[in-house]
Amino acid sequence: MASNLLRVLGQTRRSKVCMCMFALGWTGLIAKDSLGQQPEPSSDSTFGTTLDGAFPKDWYVRDGEGLESLRNLEGKPATELAIAEWKGEASTLAQLKGKIVVLDFWATWCGPCMAAIPKNVAFVEKYKDRGVALIGIHDAKGGWDTVDQVISEKGINYPVALDATKEDQGETTKAYALKFWPTYFIIDRDGIVRGAGIKPNKIEEAVLKLMDSDTGATNMVATNTIAAFPDRWFLGGDKRLKSFQNMEGKPVSKLSLADWIGNSLEKDNWEQRVRVVQFVRPELTASVEQLTKVQAVSERFTKQGVVFLAVCDSRATIDRMKAVAEEKRIDIPIAMDQPSEKPAQGIGATGNSMGIKFAPNTIVIDRTGTLRAAGLKPEFLDKVLNQLLAEVIPIQESVTEPEIFEDAATRPKPASDNSAEAKPEPKP
Repeated sequence: MASNLLRVLGQTRRSKVCMCMFALGWTGLIAKDSLGQQPEPSSDSTFGTTLDGAFPKDWYVRDGEGLESLRNLEGKPATELAIAEWKGEASTLAQLKGKIVVLDFWATWCGPCMAAIPKNVAFVEKYKDRGVALIGIHDAKGGWDTVDQVISEKGINYPVALDATKEDQGETTKAYALKFWPTYFIIDRDGIVRGAGIKPNKIEEAVLKLMDSDTGATNMVATNTIAAFPDRWFLGGDKRLKSFQNMEGKPVSKLSLADWIGNSLEKDNWEQRVRVVQFVRPELTASVEQLTKVQAVSERFTKQGVVFLAVCDSRATIDRMKAVAEEKRIDIPIAMDQPSEKPAQGIGATGNSMGIKFAPNTIVIDRTGTLRAAGLKPEFLDKVLNQLLAEVIPIQESVTEPEIFEDAATRPKPASDNSAEAKPEPKP
């Protein structure tokens, strides 16, 4: 039987040779090709918990053993597809929210993938009017030249898309940590990955379970503990400052801000939103470069309700900060930090209240006013924001956010200046 595990599944112009793994009642999977393995996926588990128990383990390839990189995607927002070309109606995952979406990563050179197509066709025909969609994501490396013939011969009735190529590999394939062909993902109506690496013959059962479920993935996400993001996403990696780690999961202190550059932020535009605060020192090239990266992220996420704020080091001049903002075309609201009572120990009153001793520094605050990431690398800001946006905050939490936004005009006077304040009258 072991000899049957290795088969030649067909030649393309790239002479692909694939290793198959077959299981009873299941079409099989391709683990690698002769031109190299798929990119080694990250093993980060950003939510800290997967949706263990959502589906029985025997519904997964190899009962889920060795599929940590795939399973770690469960419970998280599905990454948007990067597509080079469509056959059939083009769509995005954002447009499909409200539907259960099945992604089939496949290729025309993949024997088991081809064998699974008739089941896909029957599945789509059965569930297309019940709020379910299926998309076939084709390998970026080869086989696309015969896809029109396959669509015609197999009667494919669902959109098929060619994965975009980035750095000589499939961009979507990499994002979904693919390890074999075919690989199926199930995404719920809220855009959350619910199943990763489900066996082809268990897709219908998994979808029915989601359809029959009274509690969606949003409830499951809401009950997860606060996300512990991977160390490599932060400055210093596994040697990141303990002071930053200790700040995370705690309410943010008030922001003591002075003069504004450009538009100021009003309290109503700040509270109960996901927020990014970028500490910047305009004299430092690295700090300015990081600010421009955060500006680029803001252009993608502001329309999703994320609020961005840059806080300038109180030791810098406002004219210098204005010049940088104009030169780099920064339209994020910028405010000068209030001078610290101990200037030698930090970058300003707001920075000190958060334990921030240097700039550049990126922090992220969730809808409840809780600091979730401090010292974040800008290249991972997208990932953190996507996950915080997907979190559902219970009403009892969302209304208890502390007052954290103030400017110089509303900043309390020092205690020594309050001696004339009226004291409460004694009770009779």
